[in-house]
Amino acid sequence: MKKTVIFLVSSILIAGCTHTGVVSTVSPTNIYSGFDSKVPGGSTYAVDSTSLSKLKKDDAVKGYMCSAHKYPVDGSDSLMSSIPAMLDATFEDPTQQASDPRKNVPQFVFRVERFDPKIKFSPKFFAADGESTVELTMSVVGSINGKRVFGTTVDSQRSKSSEAGAFCSGGEEGLHEATAAAIKDVLEKIGERISNSQQLRAALTPTKPVKK
Repeated sequence: MKKTVIFLVSSILIAGCTHTGVVSTVSPTNIYSGFDSKVPGGSTYAVDSTSLSKLKKDDAVKGYMCSAHKYPVDGSDSLMSSIPAMLDATFEDPTQQASDPRKNVPQFVFRVERFDPKIKFSPKFFAADGESTVELTMSVVGSINGKRVFGTTVDSQRSKSSEAGAFCSGGEEGLHEATAAAIKDVLEKIGERISNSQQLRAALTPTKPVKK
């Protein structure tokens, strides 16, 4: 019996493989606003392509347990497909992805500042448990006709537990769920700040002509 346990633990530590998966698209629509209505009009957006690569990590495993295994994570597709839902929940009109600004329409540029996914394993009888923690920081700048009217930076940290089985298989599920949760939290925080930006709303409100 003792030899069997030693063999299983050794297999967890030594036998390695790559555990891949998909970070799901999220619906970041839980946005609090101090205003009775959405931001008037529509919007366009772009994502800084250089910073987007930060959402791709070849391996997130930390510590000795399961260190022979690789847990890559890629949140770029999830972020790109989730941004429109947040903007649609914030603005009256549908949003559009556009690299070039449009006249009198807010253009938001999203940038990934930091992405730090970690997964640590702890042994248990005939298996292991995984604890995934993801830290994400993003910044957004909004402009209308070349004039900056909005800017913010937000952070998020989300964790998820998962069972890794006898051979470290399954830990990637918690890692990808934590990544999706962090993306959702960051986008909802951004949406709240956009919705409550008085400077942005003022820039979109037509100025009434002064009567003479």
